[in-house]
Amino acid sequence: MIEQLQRQDFENLAPGSLGVATEEGRIVLEVVELRDLPDHSPRAAPFAVVLQGPASPLLAQAIQPLEHPKLGRLEVFLVPIARTAEHARYELIFN
Repeated sequence: MIEQLQRQDFENLAPGSLGVATEEGRIVLEVVELRDLPDHSPRAAPFAVVLQGPASPLLAQAIQPLEHPKLGRLEVFLVPIARTAEHARYELIFN
């Protein structure tokens, strides 16, 4: 399923529709950036997704169970890329 994901699958999602289930409960994430990546991979149209969630708890760099409103549960490699007092940002790369 992950091989078939496209940038459009992350466009125009309702607030609160993405989340990661953790031991502490569900962490709500929202898409704050989508960008195309250079076409140098096996994927036809590689892209990146930047997600934003609460500053705490901070999700570890790991394969995380992302809940998508249309696609269900997706096991994705989530990388924390920034953190402020209010928010944490994570990046997903699809290449």
